[in-house]
Formats: sequence, C-alpha cells, structure tokens
Amino acid sequence: MLRVELESDRLRFNQQGSLIAHSDSEIEISILCFTQPPRPPKLSPCSECGDFQIESGQRFFFTPNPILFRENEGYLELTIRNTEGEVWRHRINIEPPLIA
Repeated sequence: MLRVELESDRLRFNQQGSLIAHSDSEIEISILCFTQPPRPPKLSPCSECGDFQIESGQRFFFTPNPILFRENEGYLELTIRNTEGEVWRHRINIEPPLIA
C-alpha cells in the first residue's frame, strides 16, 4: 500500500517543501518542473529534477529551482512509485516572488 503525506500543494519560488511516503516496498520519487511560459526545448533538467530513492516513513525535502521560478509561475510534478506498481501523482504550484 502506498500512502503519501504532503506538507503543502503550493510553494513560493524559494520555499522548501516536504513529504513522507509510506509503502511496504521500495519507493522512488520523480520530480519534474514546468514554467509558464515554457522553457525552450532541449534545455537540460535542473539539479532539483530527477529520480530519487526514498525510504518509507522518512521525510523527503524538495525546493523549486529559484532561477527558473524567479520570474515565472509554474509547478513541480511529483510522481511516486513503489515496486508493487502503485503510483501517486501530484502537482505543486510554484508562485514567483512578490514584487514590492
């Protein structure tokens, strides 16, 4: 059984988020970032994106790339899979900084 506790589904561009995933089998999380307007094609992924192995019950921290989201809204797409084939997907909306 895959169960996920997500801290928040909305973050500022430099705010750290976290989650805790619970499973009876191994867990992998995939993080992808998307901005509006979209980035040009053929750009390599940022260091915050990728696939990560996580332990059941341990808190996993993630932070939106501040350079990508400094001037653009967008979102992180989180996909969590376990080896039993269960999948959990969620979108975390990212807000650019407030301009004073």
